[in-house]
Amino acid sequence: MITIYGRANSSNVRKVLWLLAEIGLDYERLDYGRGYTPCDTPEYLAMNPNAVVPTLKDGDFVLWESNAIMRYVAARYGKESLYPRDLQQRGIVEQWLDWQLTTGYIGLRNLFMGLAVKAPDFAKPEVLEKALGQASGAMRILDAQLARTGAYVAGPELTIADTSLGMFTHRWFGLDIKRPELKALSAYYARLQKRRPFKDVIVANGI
Repeated sequence: MITIYGRANSSNVRKVLWLLAEIGLDYERLDYGRGYTPCDTPEYLAMNPNAVVPTLKDGDFVLWESNAIMRYVAARYGKESLYPRDLQQRGIVEQWLDWQLTTGYIGLRNLFMGLAVKAPDFAKPEVLEKALGQASGAMRILDAQLARTGAYVAGPELTIADTSLGMFTHRWFGLDIKRPELKALSAYYARLQKRRPFKDVIVANGI
């Protein structure tokens, strides 16, 4: 059985748990990370030297980095639509997975740290203003992509690009900020909320 090490309210852990739920795969989750079992124990560091969550263990195989875990899980256990074998279709999925970690992440992370975590360095007005501009720009890019596809990030069916970006779309709509009107993004979020795994894993564990 797969074991996931990581607290359920971590955004990166939730990405993986949502995918597992979409597949219907049984797993065990152990609470590690902030507020739970520390990630800097010798036992955990032997699995993941970065001392962060999540970490996956599948038999004797250990893997860290949430998007890498999703690639592995989808390729080994999921249906092809989650992680297409066609190289061009897969390339689009990979493109948006990487985009989430770079352009799509920075501003939203800083907003979350300032508004939800209330970390002093991030809660300064000038930092929040810059973060909102970055996040709004990123979400406009995602909105334009969703307007083209009319459904999910990489096309008509859910892929691991969605199980990555859907988590942060949820966070975008959950933060107390002034958001630009992005119709395709709003429709996408409404579409995700109709999926039981999304509600049970993403929505149920806060922003």
